[in-house]
Amino acid sequence: MTKLKAICLAILCAILAATAQIFQKLGGNMLPEITWPIFIGLLLYAIALLAFITALKEGEVTVIFPIVAVSYILVTIYAILIFNEPISILRWTGVLLIFAGVTMTGAGRK
Repeated sequence: MTKLKAICLAILCAILAATAQIFQKLGGNMLPEITWPIFIGLLLYAIALLAFITALKEGEVTVIFPIVAVSYILVTIYAILIFNEPISILRWTGVLLIFAGVTMTGAGRK
């Protein structure tokens, strides 16, 4: 059975990875100049990777990996709040399917 610590680390990984992607987008908007958002994004990715590896060590990969997919949902929410991006019904459907998949995977554990 996957430990609560592993699940919390997987959630932390998803949050850090989603936040890193936003910083990469901010930095990418400033290219060709390499700016501080790019470095913050890379740092957050590195921390997320450490959290992910530790979560995998402590828990079942079939539980941990789907939780990290929550980052797709977070990036969608961040895109709306930070970049004011429009999200179509089709994309919202995809987000709901990801959420459903993560939920079913978690509920399906022994």
